[in-house]
Amino acid sequence: MPRKGRKLDARTEQGRQLARRLYEYKVSQLERLSAEEQGNLLRDFPLLGETEFKDVLRQVIEAKRYEQERIGWQAIPHDVAVLVTVAMTCLLDLRAGIVAGIAILVLLESLFQFYFDRKLYRPLSTLVWFTYPAYALLAYVLYRRGFSALWIIAAVAFAWGGTFLLGMLARVPLRMILNARIKAAEESARLKKEKPPKR
Repeated sequence: MPRKGRKLDARTEQGRQLARRLYEYKVSQLERLSAEEQGNLLRDFPLLGETEFKDVLRQVIEAKRYEQERIGWQAIPHDVAVLVTVAMTCLLDLRAGIVAGIAILVLLESLFQFYFDRKLYRPLSTLVWFTYPAYALLAYVLYRRGFSALWIIAAVAFAWGGTFLLGMLARVPLRMILNARIKAAEESARLKKEKPPKR
């Protein structure tokens, strides 16, 4: 292999090692890396220049942000289900709230497994801040309707933890379907390779 190719391969490998090292940092730490920290990292990877370092840093920050958004995206059905449960309980009764909350949770879990939109994520991620006052509102409404403290605690606990648990259960069949589709595609590709050519 020519020397230039070997050097390029070594530089690429150092870029990968730097990316692995940077991935251990939090996004906030990566965004505030001091010149001294950058210099220390560049000393560990001598084949990389400042331009390559900044490029790897930018890619790692973007990858970590994307990963955080995907995780946050999976929490949105829970937040919407809590808000719907509380809204329907306030407007009608607790039973209607629970039914509506479960229905919207299962529907959104199905959709959010197949669809992800970064632009849509940013406004929807703010819903989490509305769930905290929603729990307090639910407790207050149930108290005003004469529910005992035990029932109020159980209802708030269900609105919080029950929706997380039901959301995880709703994802199981969807994940099984997605895994089955992946395996079917792999098996189909394998069979096409093994199929003898027509004579």
